[in-house]
Amino acid sequence: MAAALQRSITFPPIRIQKLDSYVIHVAKNAVSLKELREAGLEFGRGRGDITRFLERLGVVEVADGVVRLTGLGMRLVSLRELIGVSVYYALFYQRVPQFKLLMEVLRERSAVEREELYKLVNGKLSELSPTAWLNKVAFRTLLQLAEELGAVDRDGGSYRYLGDPVERAVATYYGRHGVKIGQSLYVPPDKVLTRECGREKPPQGLYEVDLRCTVWSLYSIFATT
Repeated sequence: MAAALQRSITFPPIRIQKLDSYVIHVAKNAVSLKELREAGLEFGRGRGDITRFLERLGVVEVADGVVRLTGLGMRLVSLRELIGVSVYYALFYQRVPQFKLLMEVLRERSAVEREELYKLVNGKLSELSPTAWLNKVAFRTLLQLAEELGAVDRDGGSYRYLGDPVERAVATYYGRHGVKIGQSLYVPPDKVLTRECGREKPPQGLYEVDLRCTVWSLYSIFATT
């Protein structure tokens, strides 16, 4: 489930490396909340800030104090092994409305100062829900995650959008495993990220893949219903 537009949104002050380490740790074994704290992968009250955040995004579930990946979480990990941490960008973009708004505002401008960006994002939020707003701690967290994922660049106090990290990651992945002939890109069957975005080309047995379709397909995995 996506994070709803509440009156004030709080996001844990985390870095993508910590979030990724948490997810990979849980992917290896179902672990208790206590074990996550002992491993330095959780903080905050109760279940912990990271656990609550990933529960809201539908990545993990907790039962009897044990944390496990959901089906969506397992898809996330599988894709992370193929295209790297850029997959978290698709997750946040589809399931955190505040993150999506932040990226949309940055895409509309060549560069923007942080304070102006903060006001613009909250202005967009108020258009969607008059009582919704993003506090500064949450804003800085989302902006930091976007920067770490390579979606934005910071120059002093100014930020600019660098493009879609998922699109770059898919292009890099297929460039590493495939061959380009003319305007078409071909990869072995076991390197196809999404079957619906490729078609087999006999007799070589390679697949011609569509980059744009693949990126759209990856985003659709994390779309809310």
